[in-house]
Amino acid sequence: MPKKTQRNGFYYFMLDFKRREERKGNKFNDLREIQDNPKCDQEWKALSVEEKKKYNDKAKKDKAGAAEKRTGLGESVKLLEKQQIEQQNYEIMMKEYINNNIEQAYTFDQLDLMSFYFIHVNWYYTKIDLNNVVDYIPAEFSVIEFSLSDGIKRCYHEIIKIVVETGYTRETLEHSETTHKITAYNQGETSDYKDLYNKFFDFISCGDRSMKKLPPLYTSRKMKTVVPCLFERMIAAADASRNIFDLFSLEYLFGTLMLRLNEEFPESGNRASLAEAELEKDAFVWTPNIECAYHSRVAGSGLYCSQSIVTQWAYTFCDYCCPLLKIKMINGKHCPNNNDDESLSASMHSMRIKEDRIGTLKSNTGVSELYRLQASSRTRQEDEQRKKQGRDLTIIDYSEIEEEKTSIIVPSASVSASNSRGKQRPLRSPISLSEVFTGYCTDSTPTLDDDNFPEIGARKSKSRSKK
Repeated sequence: MPKKTQRNGFYYFMLDFKRREERKGNKFNDLREIQDNPKCDQEWKALSVEEKKKYNDKAKKDKAGAAEKRTGLGESVKLLEKQQIEQQNYEIMMKEYINNNIEQAYTFDQLDLMSFYFIHVNWYYTKIDLNNVVDYIPAEFSVIEFSLSDGIKRCYHEIIKIVVETGYTRETLEHSETTHKITAYNQGETSDYKDLYNKFFDFISCGDRSMKKLPPLYTSRKMKTVVPCLFERMIAAADASRNIFDLFSLEYLFGTLMLRLNEEFPESGNRASLAEAELEKDAFVWTPNIECAYHSRVAGSGLYCSQSIVTQWAYTFCDYCCPLLKIKMINGKHCPNNNDDESLSASMHSMRIKEDRIGTLKSNTGVSELYRLQASSRTRQEDEQRKKQGRDLTIIDYSEIEEEKTSIIVPSASVSASNSRGKQRPLRSPISLSEVFTGYCTDSTPTLDDDNFPEIGARKSKSRSKK
């Protein structure tokens, strides 16, 4: 059995170097290419003794922990426990921050003036590093500034251009085709994460570069592992000393607002789960003209547009909170546009997106999707009228059609179908087992004996084979 290679401090430096360069758009097939890279060697030699000691200590710690308890995937149990404790402490801090700010704003009647920042990120493909951590390669992101009094104030959206690494082309194409439909093979240069960092910082800080503590950003539970991948790339490209972006739970924020504003909201319930159920109703998923310029040109892609999703989150917040605060909602800010001139175009746009998403106009039952949409748009009075018309009965006399005079009561809808058939030939009575034993069709009925019906597994008789 070959001896296991010892990992020194330079090995861990190469991992950091590889991670930084890949976030800038450079790619490497293996660590051997990094080891032969002159830039990596120069940066290692330029490190101070204290900086090298950090990597050497990590190598010693890894060597000492080689015999420690690990999971089936090779992960350190002690490290996982430490990460779990850090995550729990972070969630406690987040909940305290949200509870205190909402309570303070409600006490001083400033809740409607509070600004919140929502963020959503789409990705091209995923990677798994040596520590079994999933890395999402960003494709687009969108951030909005939102308040209950003004609705959506500002919006920032970007589509990121990248170079797909070798081995990830198929995953990129498949994921893009089934979701956001953003092609990774865009014309032009790849996106500069340092430039994105500056734009992102200016948007959150409203241009105030002296701001040391930025307001937190809120995202859904499904995005809590995706959004940090975007933050890490922007911070690494900008050579920022620390992560200045706090990512909090959108569901817990919404649940806290629901609890504070609604007296009937259960205090003992899980506010985040109840809020998530409200957000997943997708009440505004078919709202037209809320997607970005790119997705407005690609049919069936607006459902996954990051700008469309954060806008739907804001509409859901307003739909629940604004009536409780007696805030008049403005079309396009708090809720979708409901102008009479746009109602027809909005419904047609919604039907077109639904047809593109389903991929076919007819389901397995043969009913067209357009018919389903028309049926769902009927009012209650129209449904009652249609049901009443369906219950109208017509008496049809079949004496002129058949010899037997029979009066049958059938729905009026079947009159035309019955008359079109004309005089029909009566059906032959089926030969049931009871008819066989009573002597019906006795000429063709075989005798129940061993020759005609041998036992299971027995050889066929000559008489039966002849027949």
